[in-house]
Formats: sequence, C-alpha cells, structure tokens
Amino acid sequence: MKAFVSFSGGKESVFALYQGLKEGLEIEALLTMFNTTGLRTRGHALKADFLKAQAEALGLPLIMGKSSWNSYEKVFKSILKRLKRKGIEGGIFGDVYLEEHKEWVERVCSETGLLPFLPLWGKDPKDVFEDFVRSGFKAIIISLQSPIPKNFIGKELNLYMLKTFDQLQIDPCGERGEYHTAVLDGPIFKKKLEIRKSKVVKLKEILRLEIEEFVIRKK
Repeated sequence: MKAFVSFSGGKESVFALYQGLKEGLEIEALLTMFNTTGLRTRGHALKADFLKAQAEALGLPLIMGKSSWNSYEKVFKSILKRLKRKGIEGGIFGDVYLEEHKEWVERVCSETGLLPFLPLWGKDPKDVFEDFVRSGFKAIIISLQSPIPKNFIGKELNLYMLKTFDQLQIDPCGERGEYHTAVLDGPIFKKKLEIRKSKVVKLKEILRLEIEEFVIRKK
C-alpha cells in the first residue's frame, strides 16, 4: 500500500513510519501541518527549516499544509484528497491511546477514501518508549510542562527517564502533551541532524527549546 505519514517530527510519528516500513508499506511522503505563516508546525512549534532537514535526512518529500486551528481539518482533508488522486491509498499515524484522536483519524481518512494505519495503537506507552530507544533512534525533548524536571529540556531520550516518569505518574510517551520531542537520527535516517545552537524559552507553563542552528551530516 502506498501511504503518506502524518509527520510531527517527534518520536511517535517517526516510530510509526518505521513500523509502516517494517510492514511493507510504500512511504511516498511526509505530511506536516504548519501555522498560517508556514513558519512553525501546528503541534510541536518546530521551525519549517528543521522539518525540511528531517525530511531530507529521511530521504522523503515533505508536504506542508498551512492552516489555523479552525481550518485544520478542511486543509488536511483537501491535501488527502489530492494525495489520493496521485495514487496514495492510506495514511500512517502515530497515535497510541487517545480515543478521540483515533476517531478523528478514522473519520477523516474514511471521508477522503483513504485507509488509516495506526501501528502504535493500543500498545503500552512504556513499551513504545522502550522500543523506540532500543531501536536506535535519537530524539531530544523540545518542550515540557510541570512536573517534568526542567533539566530534561534538550536531553536525549533514554531509558533512565522512565523511572522519573513513573514516579511522577506521567505518561511515558507524553500523549497528552506533557512533553514533545524532535528526532535527530535513527535506523531509517539516511543522514543525521546535529544541533549546534539552541536556547530555552518559557511560554506560560511550558518550557521550549528553540533550535537556532543545526547541520545535516552523512552517517
């Protein structure tokens, strides 16, 4: 099946892509939704140049949708209809357990004539986290909310973090937005990203890592 990936730049979308490839799906493109200016992603607030670099590192084309939150579904569906006309048959999504997300994905895909593929759905979030790290992916935390320790910002995901998440009763995958990640490298990356310069900014109750300079390197 030819498919696109709903791509945030974070760990679940990359890991869902990875699982889709293992299942034999033909990945044709990454689809990322940006704000109306096209400068930052809707979900993780990553800059467009970083998403383009991730796509280059993965060796896949990036489709950029632009919308407000109110027009998000309309724009998303218009892109899916266009992809279907080009021969795309389904979409890959990285949702783990939020039922409202799954319902939205299934409805939007159904209304545009595509098949949804959710390879992480129903899995234990702890297992998803562990499998992601053990598979050799490198991702850093780019935003977080209390009670996650502030010194986790900018840190690479590792198995030791699970103990802290468990003690604080935080979902290991941050499915409800407790934290977000950006993936820099992994087994399906043809190149890797290295961050050269960044800074931490505070936005209300959220700490965010602003990636200011990065390079793409051969592996």
